[in-house]
Amino acid sequence: MKHNFLSVFFLLLFSLPSLAQERRPEGGGNFEFAAHDEMSDAQRQDIIRQLQTSEKTLVEKGILSKQVVNPAAPAAFSTLFQWPMRLKAGLTDPGYYGISNFVDHNPSFVGFLRDYNCGTRTYDVSGYNHAGTDFFTYPFPWSKMANNEVEVIAAAPGTILFKSNGNFDQNCSFCTSACTWNAVYIRHTDGSVAWYGHLKNNTITSKAVGASVVAGEYLGVVGSSGNSTGPHLHFEVYTNSSYTNLIDPWGGSCNSLNSTSWWATQKPYYDPAPLKCMTHSPAPVQSQCPGGEAVNAKTAFRPGASFFAAAYYRDQQNGGLAQYRIVQPNGVNWVTWNQTFNAYYSASWWYWNWILPNPAQLGTWRFEVTYAGKTISQNFTVSTTAPLRTETLPAEEAIIALSPNPTTSQLSVSSAALTPSATVEIVSELGLPVLRQKANAATKGNTILNVSQLTPGTYYVQITVKGVVMAKSKFLKQ
Repeated sequence: MKHNFLSVFFLLLFSLPSLAQERRPEGGGNFEFAAHDEMSDAQRQDIIRQLQTSEKTLVEKGILSKQVVNPAAPAAFSTLFQWPMRLKAGLTDPGYYGISNFVDHNPSFVGFLRDYNCGTRTYDVSGYNHAGTDFFTYPFPWSKMANNEVEVIAAAPGTILFKSNGNFDQNCSFCTSACTWNAVYIRHTDGSVAWYGHLKNNTITSKAVGASVVAGEYLGVVGSSGNSTGPHLHFEVYTNSSYTNLIDPWGGSCNSLNSTSWWATQKPYYDPAPLKCMTHSPAPVQSQCPGGEAVNAKTAFRPGASFFAAAYYRDQQNGGLAQYRIVQPNGVNWVTWNQTFNAYYSASWWYWNWILPNPAQLGTWRFEVTYAGKTISQNFTVSTTAPLRTETLPAEEAIIALSPNPTTSQLSVSSAALTPSATVEIVSELGLPVLRQKANAATKGNTILNVSQLTPGTYYVQITVKGVVMAKSKFLKQ
């Protein structure tokens, strides 16, 4: 009877979910490349001339009526906008965008900022106050652009007034000379005009100038054409054909342009949310320019494999709490942890390195993230037939020498794999990291680990480089 009681006790003990503790991420942080843009006076005047010429032609053909509006009577404008972007059909990402800039309502330049909500989520440069809303795609904006994943759609019904195409679309910094965006311009029934700019080359709607569009109709793909620092949609609105009456569609106490919102349903100023969680191997890489971004997504692993669990956020709030857990196929938490944010970021990313147990439960595991009242998840599989890493190592790099073994306090680690870019980890038999130490230039193939605080038992020393296991060996802590 006593034996059965102890068996049940230990079964329950090791089946309990692991207690969530704060754990610092191995990498990530602020997504510093949230898009900006700029348009010179010459470019803006050229666009206005093209729009006015096209409008005159369409009026002469009877396609459009001549605009007669009273700018002093805001009630004359009846356009209400839906959201101007959507995911490509078939995609199910929990989120795909953030907002980096609103209209700047402070008339002064260079650092004098005021958005519609009296904040500073906008920018200006010498001679230019930002005149639209910048919706950037995230995470991995260049991958999204390459795969046409985020589409620009008409925010309101209207007529195609003009469109431009054929321009380079992978700019990742302000142009040093004139550069032109790909864009679609829609005039609404009340005479207002919306500009949809920075679209991807050769994705512009095939409908001709003068054709009608309905709200939600495809206009193009989010890109980075023109003077742009990354893939985003610049959405700019005017009420008159001289393009002197700018509209900020966001209603707020510091909106100096119009008294009411032009959104059918206005989203909150801050809209914090987890956009995506993923598993990777090796670690993901973010970059301002397209060549440096590496998604490195992986969802199939073998027992004992090293992998990265990553989460991607919009409007990360200072003081916000994110909760994480990795769930085994039997529904029991393998590991749980928390993260408390200590800064506001319009977009952020964070990742943690984990080592799967060996042996491990085989089947479908789940990585789950909860933040700002929303829970999202990513499934991954653990099997003995999952693909191995593709790179091969010289035989000597797989050798790792540990001494003394068994040990009570210190452990000497020697391996050709122990380079300045490596990380030395101690993991438990369950695969949970218990110690992690970065190598440096002074390591030179050897390092000393302090294991005096470990409870007695069997552990593994593992050397990884960018999440790839280079060497692994067992030791006994007495």
